[in-house]
Amino acid sequence: MAPGHAQEQGRGGRGGAPPPPPPSILGRLPPVDEAAHDRGRAIWASECITCHGSQARGSETGPNIIRSRTVNYDRFAERAGTVLGPFLKVGHATQSGKPSASFTDEEAVALANFLRQRVNDTMRQSPLFTVSDILVGDPKAGEAYFKGDGGCARCHTDTERRLAGIGTRLEPVDLQQRMLFPGGGGRGRGARGGGPAAPNPNAITVTVTPASGAPISGVLIEESDFYVTLRQSDGTIRVVRRGPGITVIRNNPLQAHIDLLDNITDKQIHDLVAYLARMK
Repeated sequence: MAPGHAQEQGRGGRGGAPPPPPPSILGRLPPVDEAAHDRGRAIWASECITCHGSQARGSETGPNIIRSRTVNYDRFAERAGTVLGPFLKVGHATQSGKPSASFTDEEAVALANFLRQRVNDTMRQSPLFTVSDILVGDPKAGEAYFKGDGGCARCHTDTERRLAGIGTRLEPVDLQQRMLFPGGGGRGRGARGGGPAAPNPNAITVTVTPASGAPISGVLIEESDFYVTLRQSDGTIRVVRRGPGITVIRNNPLQAHIDLLDNITDKQIHDLVAYLARMK
C-alpha cells in the first residue's frame, strides 16, 4: 500500500473531514469503558444492528464500518464520542427511525465505546482474534489494483526493492493488518533520556509557525488543543503553546493508508494481500 503525503493545517482538517487521531506520547490507545460499552451494546441492538451487523462488520443492507474513518478516528480520541458524536448530529439513518441527531452525548459515548471494542477485537493481540486462511484473493487482481486504482505504486515506485521479500517477512494476517492499520512506532518515539531518535521514515512531522519569528519543525510527539510538543533534528524537545496567529501543519507519510480505509472493499483487500504475499 502506498504511503502518501498529506498536510493538515490547524485542527479542522479539509472538507469537513474529522480531525486526525491525536497522537499519544506513549503510543497507547485509550481504554474501553466497560460500563459505557455495555450501554452501547443495547443501543446498537436497537438502532444499528440491522444494517451494520452484530460486530459492525456489515450486512446485506449496510456496510462494514470497522475500517471507517469516523470509527477509527474516534478510537484514538482521548474521550470516546469526540468524532462519532458530531457525525451522528449531522444525521444518520437508524433502524427504529429515531433521529440520530437526538442521541445524547452519553449515548454517543456509549456507542463509541462499543465500537472501540469491536475494532479492538479484530486486532491480533485480542484474545478473541483467530487466524484464518486469508489468502483467498486473486493475486493478478491485487497487482492491477496496486498499480492502478489503489494508487499504491505512486509511492511504492520501486516495488521490487522496497517490498522485496515482504511475503517471507510477514505472515498474511500481519501483512493485512499492517496494510490497513499502519502507524505502529510512527509517532517518533525517541531514545531514553531525551536524545535524538533513530530516523523513522513513517514518523509524523510537524511545522509550527508563530505569529512572528521562524518556523519550528520536527517529529510530532504530542498535540492537544493547547500545546504542540515536537522533537527537533538535534534531539531538542520543544513545547509550543497554541495561540492567535500560530499555524500548525502536520505531515503523515502513512496518510494514504488511512484514507484508503474509506474506499477499499473486502475483495480488494484480499486481492492485495494475495499479491503482496507472493513477494518472496
